[in-house]
Amino acid sequence: MVTIASADHLGLPVSTTRVLSSGVAGTMAANGSGLQWSTVRDMLMAWVLTLPASIAIAFVPFVPFVILRQVF
Repeated sequence: MVTIASADHLGLPVSTTRVLSSGVAGTMAANGSGLQWSTVRDMLMAWVLTLPASIAIAFVPFVPFVILRQVF
């Protein structure tokens, strides 16, 4: 929440993912149920795995393109 408020005060952009995950965590905390660590863990794993997964997905069509480009 501090990150979003600081970015808003400074006029900096904030990703939708950060806002939504802060909203989920804030809702859990405000409910009095506390943070559900399995949900927090899932969100962190999604953040960590997004970049390598997107690299792998982009790599699959890129390799044939490079090979075909060298042939022709």
